[in-house]
Amino acid sequence: MADQGMLRSRATVLCFRNGKLLLVRRKSQKWNFPGGGVKPDELPIHAATRELEEETGICRERLLPLCTLYVEGILHHIFTLQIDDHDRPVPQNEIVACKWIMRGKLAHSDLKPAAAALLARELPALCA
Repeated sequence: MADQGMLRSRATVLCFRNGKLLLVRRKSQKWNFPGGGVKPDELPIHAATRELEEETGICRERLLPLCTLYVEGILHHIFTLQIDDHDRPVPQNEIVACKWIMRGKLAHSDLKPAAAALLARELPALCA
């Protein structure tokens, strides 16, 4: 049996605005959804809130839990957030770019493998 303490866990935030989804990108990498690793003894909702603010400058406390999926060796805690028109994500820390894309235009080839694996799961939130 695998040691549950070694299970990698990630908090991911699917941010929506006017039918578009927010993507972030690190230097020389493909696009990803905002999020990151859950620290030991950190609740996934707190990790999602922290990562969203660290990467985009958007500070929101009311993320909605969508689901938890085990994909490619990582436990993904997925949250959603509707963002107002006046909220402007600004790349921060390791993030060099943010962009909005129509859900129907999401392409596996443009995404990091973990994000593409989530897209392949055909979550209703990610389907056009």
